[in-house]
Amino acid sequence: MTKSKLLIVLSLLSVFLVPSLSRAQSDQQIRKLLNQPESRKAIYAIHFCDPETSRTVFAHNKDMPLIPASNMKLITTSAAFDLLGPDFVFKTVFALQNNNLVILAGGDPLLGDPVYAAEKNRDIFFIFAQILEQLRKRNISVVSGDLVIDDFLFDDERFHPAWPIEQANRWYAAQVSALNFNDNCLDITMTAAAQPGEPGRFSILPETAYVTIINQSKTIKTGANTTWAARPIDSNSITIKGAIRDQHTFNVTIERPSAFFGHVLAEYLLKNGIAINGKLIIKEIRNAQDQQDQQLDIFYVHRTPLNDVLTRANRDSLNLAAECLFKTIGAWQVRLDQSVQDDNQITAQPQRGSWETGRAAVSGFLEKLNIDSGQYVIDDGSGLSHDNHLSPQCITSVLVQMFNHPNFDIFRGSLATPTQGTLKKSSRFSETTYCDRIYAKSGYVKSAWALSGFCRKSTGDWLAFSIIANKGSVSQIRTIDQIVKEMMK
Repeated sequence: MTKSKLLIVLSLLSVFLVPSLSRAQSDQQIRKLLNQPESRKAIYAIHFCDPETSRTVFAHNKDMPLIPASNMKLITTSAAFDLLGPDFVFKTVFALQNNNLVILAGGDPLLGDPVYAAEKNRDIFFIFAQILEQLRKRNISVVSGDLVIDDFLFDDERFHPAWPIEQANRWYAAQVSALNFNDNCLDITMTAAAQPGEPGRFSILPETAYVTIINQSKTIKTGANTTWAARPIDSNSITIKGAIRDQHTFNVTIERPSAFFGHVLAEYLLKNGIAINGKLIIKEIRNAQDQQDQQLDIFYVHRTPLNDVLTRANRDSLNLAAECLFKTIGAWQVRLDQSVQDDNQITAQPQRGSWETGRAAVSGFLEKLNIDSGQYVIDDGSGLSHDNHLSPQCITSVLVQMFNHPNFDIFRGSLATPTQGTLKKSSRFSETTYCDRIYAKSGYVKSAWALSGFCRKSTGDWLAFSIIANKGSVSQIRTIDQIVKEMMK
Protein backbone atom coordinates (compact mmCIF):
# COMPACT_ATOMS: atom_id res chain seq x y z
CA MET A 1 0.00 0.00 0.00
CA THR A 2 1.38 3.38 -0.98
CA LYS A 3 1.79 6.17 1.52
CA SER A 4 -0.97 8.23 -0.15
CA LYS A 5 -3.41 5.33 -0.02
CA LEU A 6 -2.54 4.71 3.63
CA LEU A 7 -3.30 8.35 4.47
CA ILE A 8 -6.68 8.10 2.76
CA VAL A 9 -7.55 4.93 4.69
CA LEU A 10 -6.48 6.48 7.98
CA SER A 11 -8.48 9.59 7.20
CA LEU A 12 -11.58 7.57 6.47
CA LEU A 13 -11.09 5.55 9.64
CA SER A 14 -10.91 8.73 11.67
CA VAL A 15 -14.27 9.85 10.29
CA PHE A 16 -15.91 6.70 11.65
CA LEU A 17 -13.85 6.29 14.78
CA VAL A 18 -14.22 9.80 16.22
CA PRO A 19 -18.03 9.64 16.64
CA SER A 20 -17.71 6.10 18.02
CA LEU A 21 -15.04 7.18 20.46
CA SER A 22 -17.13 10.21 21.43
CA ARG A 23 -20.19 8.04 22.08
CA ALA A 24 -18.12 5.58 24.05
CA GLN A 25 -16.73 8.39 26.20
CA SER A 26 -20.23 9.75 26.82
CA ASP A 27 -21.49 6.27 27.70
CA GLN A 28 -18.61 5.82 30.11
CA GLN A 29 -19.22 9.22 31.72
CA ILE A 30 -22.95 8.56 32.13
CA ARG A 31 -22.25 5.16 33.70
CA LYS A 32 -19.93 6.93 36.10
CA LEU A 33 -22.66 9.43 36.99
CA LEU A 34 -25.13 6.61 37.62
CA ASN A 35 -22.58 4.90 39.86
CA GLN A 36 -22.25 7.86 42.21
CA PRO A 37 -23.38 7.13 45.80
CA GLU A 38 -26.44 9.40 45.58
CA SER A 39 -27.43 8.05 42.16
CA ARG A 40 -27.26 4.46 43.39
CA LYS A 41 -30.02 5.28 45.87
CA ALA A 42 -32.39 5.91 42.96
CA ILE A 43 -33.77 3.77 40.14
CA TYR A 44 -32.92 5.28 36.74
CA ALA A 45 -34.46 4.58 33.36
CA ILE A 46 -33.01 6.44 30.36
CA HIS A 47 -33.41 6.53 26.60
CA PHE A 48 -31.82 8.79 23.97
CA CYS A 49 -32.59 8.21 20.31
CA ASP A 50 -32.31 9.78 16.88
CA PRO A 51 -35.81 11.23 16.27
CA GLU A 52 -35.51 10.82 12.50
CA THR A 53 -34.71 7.11 12.57
CA SER A 54 -35.70 6.02 16.13
CA ARG A 55 -32.21 4.52 16.44
CA THR A 56 -31.11 4.21 20.06
CA VAL A 57 -28.08 6.33 20.95
CA PHE A 58 -27.98 5.56 24.69
CA ALA A 59 -30.17 3.37 26.87
CA HIS A 60 -30.39 2.29 30.48
CA ASN A 61 -33.50 0.38 31.62
CA LYS A 62 -35.29 1.95 28.66
CA ASP A 63 -38.28 -0.43 28.90
CA MET A 64 -38.77 0.00 32.66
CA PRO A 65 -42.01 1.83 33.56
CA LEU A 66 -41.47 4.31 36.40
CA ILE A 67 -43.51 7.11 37.95
CA PRO A 68 -43.09 9.92 35.37
CA ALA A 69 -44.39 12.87 37.42
CA SER A 70 -45.26 15.78 35.10
CA ASN A 71 -43.65 14.06 32.12
CA MET A 72 -47.07 12.44 31.85
CA LYS A 73 -48.13 15.77 30.32
CA LEU A 74 -46.03 14.97 27.23
CA ILE A 75 -48.22 11.95 26.59
CA THR A 76 -51.45 13.86 27.24
CA THR A 77 -50.54 16.87 25.09
CA SER A 78 -49.23 14.67 22.26
CA ALA A 79 -52.43 12.61 22.28
CA ALA A 80 -54.51 15.81 22.23
CA PHE A 81 -52.41 17.29 19.42
CA ASP A 82 -52.79 14.10 17.39
CA LEU A 83 -56.44 13.32 18.13
CA LEU A 84 -57.95 16.80 18.11
CA GLY A 85 -55.60 18.35 15.54
CA PRO A 86 -53.59 21.56 15.83
CA ASP A 87 -56.55 23.69 14.70
CA PHE A 88 -58.83 22.58 17.54
CA VAL A 89 -60.37 25.42 19.55
CA PHE A 90 -61.95 25.29 23.02
CA LYS A 91 -65.33 27.04 22.87
CA THR A 92 -67.38 28.43 25.74
CA VAL A 93 -70.84 29.42 24.50
CA PHE A 94 -73.05 32.15 25.99
CA ALA A 95 -76.66 32.34 24.94
CA LEU A 96 -80.13 33.48 25.87
CA GLN A 97 -82.88 30.89 26.20
CA ASN A 98 -86.26 32.40 26.93
CA ASN A 99 -85.52 34.58 29.97
CA ASN A 100 -82.41 32.68 31.03
CA LEU A 101 -78.72 33.40 30.54
CA VAL A 102 -77.13 30.11 29.47
CA ILE A 103 -73.50 28.99 29.53
CA LEU A 104 -72.41 25.89 27.64
CA ALA A 105 -69.01 24.91 29.02
CA GLY A 106 -66.39 23.59 26.61
CA GLY A 107 -63.61 22.39 28.89
CA ASP A 108 -61.42 25.49 28.49
CA PRO A 109 -58.87 25.56 31.35
CA LEU A 110 -57.58 29.08 30.61
CA LEU A 111 -60.65 31.19 31.38
CA GLY A 112 -59.33 33.85 33.73
CA ASP A 113 -55.94 32.14 33.94
CA PRO A 114 -53.68 34.98 35.18
CA VAL A 115 -50.57 33.95 33.23
CA TYR A 116 -52.49 33.58 29.99
CA ALA A 117 -54.34 36.84 30.58
CA ALA A 118 -51.06 38.71 31.15
CA GLU A 119 -49.60 37.28 27.94
CA LYS A 120 -52.66 38.58 26.07
CA ASN A 121 -52.47 41.98 27.82
CA ARG A 122 -55.80 41.36 29.54
CA ASP A 123 -57.01 41.03 33.10
CA ILE A 124 -58.62 37.86 34.42
CA PHE A 125 -62.12 39.35 33.98
CA PHE A 126 -61.78 39.72 30.21
CA ILE A 127 -64.43 37.12 29.41
CA PHE A 128 -66.90 38.78 31.79
CA ALA A 129 -66.28 42.12 30.10
CA GLN A 130 -67.14 40.56 26.73
CA ILE A 131 -70.41 39.17 28.09
CA LEU A 132 -71.27 42.54 29.60
CA GLU A 133 -70.59 44.28 26.29
CA GLN A 134 -72.80 41.89 24.33
CA LEU A 135 -75.67 42.19 26.80
CA ARG A 136 -75.45 45.98 26.70
CA LYS A 137 -75.56 45.89 22.89
CA ARG A 138 -78.91 44.12 23.25
CA ASN A 139 -80.08 46.75 25.76
CA ILE A 140 -80.45 44.11 28.46
CA SER A 141 -80.31 45.59 31.95
CA VAL A 142 -82.00 42.69 33.75
CA VAL A 143 -81.88 38.95 33.19
CA SER A 144 -85.31 38.07 34.52
CA GLY A 145 -84.71 34.33 34.48
CA ASP A 146 -81.94 32.09 35.78
CA LEU A 147 -78.23 31.76 35.13
CA VAL A 148 -78.05 28.22 33.74
CA ILE A 149 -74.71 26.43 33.41
CA ASP A 150 -74.30 23.22 31.44
CA ASP A 151 -70.92 21.84 32.54
CA PHE A 152 -71.79 18.27 31.61
CA LEU A 153 -69.16 18.00 28.90
CA PHE A 154 -67.14 16.51 31.78
CA ASP A 155 -68.32 14.18 34.50
CA ASP A 156 -68.68 15.38 38.08
CA GLU A 157 -65.58 13.64 39.49
CA ARG A 158 -63.57 16.82 39.94
CA PHE A 159 -60.78 15.63 42.26
CA HIS A 160 -58.90 12.53 41.16
CA PRO A 161 -59.18 9.65 43.67
CA ALA A 162 -55.42 8.96 43.51
CA TRP A 163 -54.40 12.54 44.29
CA PRO A 164 -53.19 13.24 47.85
CA ILE A 165 -56.28 14.38 49.72
CA GLU A 166 -54.16 16.45 52.11
CA GLN A 167 -53.10 18.57 49.11
CA ALA A 168 -56.63 19.28 47.87
CA ASN A 169 -56.35 22.98 48.76
CA ARG A 170 -53.10 23.47 46.79
CA TRP A 171 -53.27 25.24 43.41
CA TYR A 172 -51.67 22.31 41.56
CA ALA A 173 -54.48 20.00 42.75
CA ALA A 174 -57.33 22.29 41.70
CA GLN A 175 -60.62 20.62 40.85
CA VAL A 176 -61.19 19.86 37.16
CA SER A 177 -64.34 21.17 35.52
CA ALA A 178 -65.67 21.88 32.06
CA LEU A 179 -66.07 25.51 33.23
CA ASN A 180 -63.08 27.04 35.01
CA PHE A 181 -61.94 30.43 36.27
CA ASN A 182 -58.63 31.76 37.68
CA ASP A 183 -57.17 28.23 37.69
CA ASN A 184 -60.05 27.35 40.04
CA CYS A 185 -58.31 29.17 42.85
CA LEU A 186 -58.85 32.13 45.12
CA ASP A 187 -55.84 34.46 45.45
CA ILE A 188 -55.32 35.73 49.00
CA THR A 189 -53.04 38.70 49.64
CA MET A 190 -51.92 39.21 53.24
CA THR A 191 -50.51 42.34 54.87
CA ALA A 192 -49.39 42.81 58.46
CA ALA A 193 -51.51 44.68 60.99
CA ALA A 194 -50.16 47.62 62.96
CA GLN A 195 -49.37 45.65 66.11
CA PRO A 196 -47.87 42.19 66.66
CA GLY A 197 -50.47 39.64 67.67
CA GLU A 198 -53.27 41.30 65.73
CA PRO A 199 -54.87 39.39 62.86
CA GLY A 200 -53.25 40.12 59.52
CA ARG A 201 -55.25 41.97 56.91
CA PHE A 202 -56.32 40.16 53.77
CA SER A 203 -57.84 40.82 50.37
CA ILE A 204 -59.08 38.25 47.87
CA LEU A 205 -59.14 38.01 44.09
CA PRO A 206 -61.71 37.71 42.78
CA GLU A 207 -63.70 39.59 45.41
CA THR A 208 -66.66 37.30 45.87
CA ALA A 209 -69.23 36.11 48.36
CA TYR A 210 -68.87 32.60 46.94
CA VAL A 211 -66.43 31.80 49.76
CA THR A 212 -66.42 32.39 53.50
CA ILE A 213 -63.13 33.59 55.02
CA ILE A 214 -62.17 32.92 58.65
CA ASN A 215 -59.04 34.88 59.57
CA GLN A 216 -56.90 33.25 62.27
CA SER A 217 -53.59 34.75 61.14
CA LYS A 218 -51.32 36.70 63.49
CA THR A 219 -49.03 39.65 62.77
CA ILE A 220 -45.36 39.27 63.69
CA LYS A 221 -42.46 41.73 63.57
CA THR A 222 -39.68 39.20 63.06
CA GLY A 223 -39.52 35.79 61.47
CA ALA A 224 -40.85 34.30 58.27
CA ASN A 225 -44.29 34.49 56.70
CA THR A 226 -46.12 31.23 57.35
CA THR A 227 -49.68 32.08 56.39
CA TRP A 228 -51.65 29.43 54.56
CA ALA A 229 -55.27 28.52 53.92
CA ALA A 230 -57.19 25.48 55.07
CA ARG A 231 -60.28 24.38 53.16
CA PRO A 232 -62.19 21.25 54.11
CA ILE A 233 -63.07 19.03 51.18
CA ASP A 234 -66.54 19.77 49.73
CA SER A 235 -66.54 23.20 51.37
CA ASN A 236 -65.83 26.82 50.47
CA SER A 237 -65.20 27.83 54.07
CA ILE A 238 -61.56 28.97 54.05
CA THR A 239 -59.53 29.51 57.21
CA ILE A 240 -56.37 31.63 57.02
CA LYS A 241 -53.74 30.45 59.49
CA GLY A 242 -50.11 31.21 60.33
CA ALA A 243 -48.00 34.34 60.81
CA ILE A 244 -47.70 37.41 58.58
CA ARG A 245 -44.78 39.86 58.55
CA ASP A 246 -44.49 41.06 54.94
CA GLN A 247 -47.11 41.35 52.24
CA HIS A 248 -47.42 38.25 50.12
CA THR A 249 -49.98 36.35 48.07
CA PHE A 250 -50.89 32.68 48.06
CA ASN A 251 -53.64 30.57 46.52
CA VAL A 252 -56.27 28.15 47.72
CA THR A 253 -58.48 25.95 45.55
CA ILE A 254 -62.25 26.27 45.54
CA GLU A 255 -65.08 23.75 45.55
CA ARG A 256 -67.21 23.32 42.38
CA PRO A 257 -65.51 25.59 39.82
CA SER A 258 -68.48 25.98 37.47
CA ALA A 259 -70.59 27.49 40.27
CA PHE A 260 -67.59 29.70 41.15
CA PHE A 261 -67.54 31.00 37.57
CA GLY A 262 -71.27 31.65 37.59
CA HIS A 263 -71.27 33.36 40.95
CA VAL A 264 -68.40 35.70 40.04
CA LEU A 265 -70.01 36.45 36.67
CA ALA A 266 -73.30 37.40 38.34
CA GLU A 267 -71.45 39.66 40.79
CA TYR A 268 -69.50 41.28 37.93
CA LEU A 269 -72.65 41.97 35.92
CA LEU A 270 -74.46 43.38 38.95
CA LYS A 271 -71.58 45.77 39.71
CA ASN A 272 -71.87 46.98 36.12
CA GLY A 273 -75.62 47.50 36.11
CA ILE A 274 -77.04 44.17 34.94
CA ALA A 275 -78.91 42.10 37.52
CA ILE A 276 -79.82 38.41 37.31
CA ASN A 277 -83.12 37.96 39.13
CA GLY A 278 -83.23 34.17 39.08
CA LYS A 279 -81.10 31.41 40.53
CA LEU A 280 -77.78 29.86 39.60
CA ILE A 281 -78.67 26.46 38.18
CA ILE A 282 -76.34 23.73 36.93
CA LYS A 283 -78.13 21.34 34.63
CA GLU A 284 -77.66 19.51 31.35
CA ILE A 285 -79.39 21.16 28.41
CA ARG A 286 -77.27 19.91 25.50
CA ASN A 287 -78.27 17.02 23.32
CA ALA A 288 -77.47 15.67 19.89
CA GLN A 289 -79.60 18.31 18.18
CA ASP A 290 -78.54 21.77 17.07
CA GLN A 291 -79.14 25.09 18.81
CA GLN A 292 -82.26 26.01 16.82
CA ASP A 293 -84.14 23.05 18.33
CA GLN A 294 -83.08 24.23 21.78
CA GLN A 295 -84.20 27.81 21.14
CA LEU A 296 -80.78 29.13 22.02
CA ASP A 297 -79.89 32.63 20.93
CA ILE A 298 -76.07 32.53 20.98
CA PHE A 299 -74.61 36.00 21.53
CA TYR A 300 -70.97 35.25 22.35
CA VAL A 301 -68.52 32.38 21.84
CA HIS A 302 -65.20 32.57 23.66
CA ARG A 303 -62.43 30.67 21.85
CA THR A 304 -59.07 29.46 23.14
CA PRO A 305 -56.72 27.70 20.66
CA LEU A 306 -55.44 24.26 21.54
CA ASN A 307 -51.86 25.50 21.08
CA ASP A 308 -52.24 27.93 23.99
CA VAL A 309 -53.47 25.16 26.28
CA LEU A 310 -50.59 22.89 25.23
CA THR A 311 -48.13 25.64 26.16
CA ARG A 312 -49.58 26.20 29.63
CA ALA A 313 -49.55 22.43 30.21
CA ASN A 314 -46.00 21.78 28.96
CA ARG A 315 -44.05 25.01 29.34
CA ASP A 316 -45.53 26.00 32.70
CA SER A 317 -46.70 22.58 33.92
CA LEU A 318 -50.23 23.73 34.72
CA ASN A 319 -51.97 20.59 35.92
CA LEU A 320 -55.45 21.98 35.24
CA ALA A 321 -54.56 22.48 31.57
CA ALA A 322 -53.37 18.88 31.23
CA GLU A 323 -56.40 17.43 33.01
CA CYS A 324 -58.83 19.42 30.88
CA LEU A 325 -57.02 18.14 27.77
CA PHE A 326 -57.25 14.61 29.16
CA LYS A 327 -61.00 14.82 29.71
CA THR A 328 -61.56 16.71 26.45
CA ILE A 329 -60.06 13.97 24.31
CA GLY A 330 -62.11 11.52 26.36
CA ALA A 331 -65.22 13.50 25.48
CA TRP A 332 -64.50 13.88 21.77
CA GLN A 333 -62.83 10.57 20.92
CA VAL A 334 -66.04 8.98 19.63
CA ARG A 335 -66.79 12.01 17.41
CA LEU A 336 -63.41 12.57 15.81
CA ASP A 337 -64.79 11.49 12.44
CA GLN A 338 -67.13 14.48 12.61
CA SER A 339 -66.43 18.19 12.69
CA VAL A 340 -65.98 19.64 16.16
CA GLN A 341 -65.15 23.04 14.72
CA ASP A 342 -68.45 23.88 13.04
CA ASP A 343 -70.35 26.49 15.05
CA ASN A 344 -73.57 24.70 14.08
CA GLN A 345 -72.33 21.76 16.16
CA ILE A 346 -70.98 23.54 19.22
CA THR A 347 -74.04 22.88 21.35
CA ALA A 348 -74.20 19.17 20.57
CA GLN A 349 -73.27 16.91 23.45
CA PRO A 350 -70.44 14.42 22.82
CA GLN A 351 -69.52 11.57 25.12
CA ARG A 352 -68.88 12.63 28.72
CA GLY A 353 -65.24 13.50 29.40
CA SER A 354 -63.84 11.69 32.42
CA TRP A 355 -60.62 10.19 33.68
CA GLU A 356 -61.91 6.85 32.42
CA THR A 357 -62.66 8.05 28.88
CA GLY A 358 -59.43 10.06 28.89
CA ARG A 359 -57.45 6.93 29.74
CA ALA A 360 -59.15 5.11 26.87
CA ALA A 361 -58.29 7.91 24.43
CA VAL A 362 -54.63 8.15 25.50
CA SER A 363 -54.21 4.37 25.53
CA GLY A 364 -55.68 4.22 22.04
CA PHE A 365 -53.15 6.81 20.89
CA LEU A 366 -50.25 4.78 22.33
CA GLU A 367 -51.60 1.58 20.77
CA LYS A 368 -51.67 3.33 17.39
CA LEU A 369 -47.93 3.94 17.81
CA ASN A 370 -47.42 0.22 18.50
CA ILE A 371 -46.07 0.89 21.99
CA ASP A 372 -46.17 -2.25 24.09
CA SER A 373 -48.85 -2.00 26.77
CA GLY A 374 -46.34 -3.24 29.34
CA GLN A 375 -44.49 0.08 29.02
CA TYR A 376 -47.24 2.28 30.42
CA VAL A 377 -50.01 2.64 32.96
CA ILE A 378 -52.21 5.71 32.44
CA ASP A 379 -54.12 7.14 35.39
CA ASP A 380 -54.46 10.92 35.00
CA GLY A 381 -53.41 13.60 32.54
CA SER A 382 -51.00 15.71 34.57
CA GLY A 383 -48.83 13.17 36.38
CA LEU A 384 -49.94 14.15 39.88
CA SER A 385 -51.10 10.59 40.45
CA HIS A 386 -48.42 8.13 41.56
CA ASP A 387 -50.34 5.41 39.72
CA ASN A 388 -49.04 6.60 36.34
CA HIS A 389 -46.10 4.60 35.02
CA LEU A 390 -44.19 5.23 31.78
CA SER A 391 -41.00 3.79 30.37
CA PRO A 392 -38.50 6.19 28.77
CA GLN A 393 -38.89 4.35 25.48
CA CYS A 394 -42.63 4.92 25.63
CA ILE A 395 -42.01 8.65 26.03
CA THR A 396 -39.35 8.83 23.28
CA SER A 397 -41.62 6.89 20.92
CA VAL A 398 -44.23 9.60 21.40
CA LEU A 399 -41.60 12.33 20.98
CA VAL A 400 -40.39 10.73 17.73
CA GLN A 401 -43.99 10.74 16.50
CA MET A 402 -44.29 14.44 17.32
CA PHE A 403 -40.88 15.25 15.78
CA ASN A 404 -42.11 13.86 12.47
CA HIS A 405 -45.52 15.56 12.69
CA PRO A 406 -46.14 18.20 9.97
CA ASN A 407 -46.83 20.73 12.74
CA PHE A 408 -43.92 19.77 14.98
CA ASP A 409 -42.82 23.39 15.41
CA ILE A 410 -46.09 24.12 17.22
CA PHE A 411 -45.60 21.23 19.61
CA ARG A 412 -41.93 22.01 20.22
CA GLY A 413 -42.89 25.59 20.94
CA SER A 414 -45.08 24.40 23.81
CA LEU A 415 -42.08 23.02 25.72
CA ALA A 416 -39.94 24.73 28.33
CA THR A 417 -36.51 26.12 27.47
CA PRO A 418 -33.72 27.74 29.50
CA THR A 419 -35.34 31.10 28.69
CA GLN A 420 -39.00 30.29 29.39
CA GLY A 421 -41.18 28.10 31.55
CA THR A 422 -40.17 25.68 34.26
CA LEU A 423 -36.56 25.33 33.07
CA LYS A 424 -36.07 29.08 33.35
CA LYS A 425 -37.84 29.20 36.71
CA SER A 426 -35.49 26.59 38.14
CA SER A 427 -32.39 28.00 36.33
CA ARG A 428 -31.67 24.71 34.59
CA PHE A 429 -29.40 24.72 31.53
CA SER A 430 -28.91 28.45 32.10
CA GLU A 431 -25.43 28.51 30.55
CA THR A 432 -25.38 30.38 27.24
CA THR A 433 -24.29 27.30 25.32
CA TYR A 434 -27.61 25.55 26.01
CA CYS A 435 -30.08 28.42 25.51
CA ASP A 436 -31.39 27.30 22.11
CA ARG A 437 -30.46 23.63 22.25
CA ILE A 438 -33.01 22.05 24.58
CA TYR A 439 -36.82 21.91 24.60
CA ALA A 440 -38.08 19.78 27.43
CA LYS A 441 -40.64 18.97 30.10
CA SER A 442 -39.45 18.67 33.67
CA GLY A 443 -41.31 16.71 36.31
CA TYR A 444 -41.47 16.16 40.04
CA VAL A 445 -43.76 14.44 42.51
CA LYS A 446 -42.70 12.88 45.78
CA SER A 447 -39.75 10.51 45.12
CA ALA A 448 -39.92 10.91 41.34
CA TRP A 449 -37.95 13.20 39.04
CA ALA A 450 -38.04 13.30 35.25
CA LEU A 451 -36.90 15.28 32.24
CA SER A 452 -37.85 14.49 28.66
CA GLY A 453 -37.82 16.31 25.35
CA PHE A 454 -35.42 17.25 22.58
CA CYS A 455 -31.79 18.34 22.81
CA ARG A 456 -29.33 19.29 20.09
CA LYS A 457 -25.76 18.02 20.03
CA SER A 458 -22.78 20.24 19.22
CA THR A 459 -22.78 18.59 15.78
CA GLY A 460 -26.26 20.04 15.15
CA ASP A 461 -28.03 16.68 15.36
CA TRP A 462 -31.21 16.47 17.46
CA LEU A 463 -31.93 13.77 20.02
CA ALA A 464 -35.22 12.76 21.59
CA PHE A 465 -34.66 11.76 25.20
CA SER A 466 -36.32 10.74 28.42
CA ILE A 467 -34.78 10.32 31.88
CA ILE A 468 -36.82 9.17 34.87
CA ALA A 469 -35.46 8.68 38.40
CA ASN A 470 -37.54 7.20 41.20
CA LYS A 471 -36.56 7.15 44.88
CA GLY A 472 -33.35 8.78 46.06
CA SER A 473 -33.25 12.51 46.78
CA VAL A 474 -33.53 15.88 45.08
CA SER A 475 -29.89 15.50 44.05
CA GLN A 476 -31.19 13.38 41.15
CA ILE A 477 -32.06 16.63 39.34
CA ARG A 478 -28.40 17.52 39.10
CA THR A 479 -27.52 14.04 37.82
CA ILE A 480 -30.30 14.17 35.23
CA ASP A 481 -29.03 17.51 33.93
CA GLN A 482 -25.43 16.26 33.81
CA ILE A 483 -26.53 13.27 31.74
CA VAL A 484 -28.30 15.49 29.22
CA LYS A 485 -25.35 17.86 28.99
CA GLU A 486 -23.04 14.93 28.41
CA MET A 487 -25.21 13.77 25.51
CA MET A 488 -25.26 17.29 24.06
CA LYS A 489 -21.47 17.39 23.63
